[in-house]
Amino acid sequence: MIRKYLRTRRERAADRRAIGTDGKRWVRSWINVYRCETEARVPHDETALAKLVSEGRYSCVGQSHSYNGVQVVPGVTAMMMREGGIKTLSYDPATETVRVGASVSVRDLKLFLRDQHGRGLHNSGNYMEQSVVGALATGTHGFGPRAVMADSVVELTFLDGKGQRVTLRRGDPEFAYVALSFGTIAPIVELVLETKPLESYISVSSMSRLSKLDELRQGGIAVNWAVMPYTDPDDPVVMTHVLAECADEKVVVAHPKASGSGKFAAWFLRHYYKLDRFLPRLRRPMQRFIDWLDLEQSERVITDPGDLDYLYDPKPGLKENRAPSITRGLFSTTYTGYNLAFFVPLERAPAVVKFIIREADALRDLGFFLKGIISVRELPGVAEPVFAANARRPMAAIDLFADPRDYAWLERLQRLVMRYEVDTRPHFGKSALGPQFRSSLGLDHLDQLMRIYERYFPEGNLMFSERVRAMFDVGRPLPGEAAADAGLV
Repeated sequence: MIRKYLRTRRERAADRRAIGTDGKRWVRSWINVYRCETEARVPHDETALAKLVSEGRYSCVGQSHSYNGVQVVPGVTAMMMREGGIKTLSYDPATETVRVGASVSVRDLKLFLRDQHGRGLHNSGNYMEQSVVGALATGTHGFGPRAVMADSVVELTFLDGKGQRVTLRRGDPEFAYVALSFGTIAPIVELVLETKPLESYISVSSMSRLSKLDELRQGGIAVNWAVMPYTDPDDPVVMTHVLAECADEKVVVAHPKASGSGKFAAWFLRHYYKLDRFLPRLRRPMQRFIDWLDLEQSERVITDPGDLDYLYDPKPGLKENRAPSITRGLFSTTYTGYNLAFFVPLERAPAVVKFIIREADALRDLGFFLKGIISVRELPGVAEPVFAANARRPMAAIDLFADPRDYAWLERLQRLVMRYEVDTRPHFGKSALGPQFRSSLGLDHLDQLMRIYERYFPEGNLMFSERVRAMFDVGRPLPGEAAADAGLV
């Protein structure tokens, strides 16, 4: 135990020292389940990057926030885009769009828009240190209108295999494929995004039962909910976060403020998450206790128009500067463990969640326990990028969490869902990617993306991860992959 702790500390220190430098280093997935040692290069400007991509095999890495190893490509030069110097940031008031370089983080972009132009993004994920380009390329999303971030892209520029600029605009035949292409078209060096005015919303966060979900959604334009998986499988405890337009205040259900059992619920939840993190076997009995108490709680807030993370923490200010609350504890799960996610048709989400609850509970005698919650973010409407989760119909993002050593159980649960819900689509940074997604993504669409890749990268130097290669069913594993090194293929 002590040796493992010390080794982890040494690895983290080495990773920190490597930031911003060229040379050998480890590229790791978020939570460190997938990793490889590779040659890293930090592009200080676009000219340097153009030279690097024309020299040999390479891949592109942003903030490395993906859990599923999509950024881990052995045996090639890794372009560390987030650490580079491609930091273009400019706003065009005539079109209300912002031009963003490949090294700019979501946080930096939000601050630039808010502080200098009184604008914001249509939507975003909950982790703001991601590079904007990396977040959009992997399908990062929030919830509510325009939920998929890539749906706001109106123009993009990437470098082809010879290091030459290629610009595509909304309406171009290839644009809808490249705008969300999960590392198969890279490096993307610039994006132009639509923005929106800063505004306040009514935010209602509630603790209730899944059977009351329709009532809790009433009047909302954006809905995020989470279920405690070890409560009643027929009517589990649900936490909802609903945003509504301030003009619709009379339409939104007026939930009571926490009092009595509600105050106890808030206190209990704050302490529950501390135990959940360190004592996984207590998750089920503690959630069964919550189920027996049948607690209810509600918080109603008018969000600050300048709040950068109101989607996930509606109280003013940034969540990292405050103690956990019902909303922060349930809906901000970046650091809680391994996160696997996929998308199912919106109307099927409650049934899928109940199915997962039953399947997960049947595994507890093998030592597996889901971590905390099953999170559901609703993606209404239809997005333009071909590989967006909701490119065809409204969808719901199902996020599952477990301790890192148990990530394979989450992959099993994904396979079980896909057996019964054939329209399941992948999250390119969180799903267990593979050929099983080819049908829901569309074979014709996948083939067209490969034709675009072959057009702009005929040399084949841009390499993507084995997980993406398996999904496309193209090529052979690269040296450094176990299948190649063992002579299996």
